[in-house]
Amino acid sequence: MTTDAIPFGNWNPTDVWRQWLQLAPNSLVQPILPVTFNINSNNSTAPQTEANVVAVHSYGRQIGRISDALRALILAEHPTPAEREPFADFLAMWDEIEQVKTGSATARLEQIASDLALLKKKDREEFKRVRDAMQQALDGTK
Repeated sequence: MTTDAIPFGNWNPTDVWRQWLQLAPNSLVQPILPVTFNINSNNSTAPQTEANVVAVHSYGRQIGRISDALRALILAEHPTPAEREPFADFLAMWDEIEQVKTGSATARLEQIASDLALLKKKDREEFKRVRDAMQQALDGTK
């Protein structure tokens, strides 16, 4: 059998591979406020794989989990690190990040309270539905 007998004509595995790679995006941008990470073929050996990973676990989530694990390891080995050690700097940063998270959660909840007050004025039935759903979630009865 000659290559002419192949139903799609002559083909070169290298050409097929190049065409397949063209299906992958040339770049991926994931904003992590206030920073944006760009993934492209210049800074990743497998941009599609990296894009797939980031679609499941954002860079922020990855860094957060690594930070939580590192904090646990540091505290297990050094319960009271000296003030000038890199461990103390890291733990201080971790505490500041936790404060930002708490403040952000508070702001979101205050916005929800404001939205509920508006909904109560504008659409009493929808307010009752949302209030009841939230109460069930808080009670763990849903």
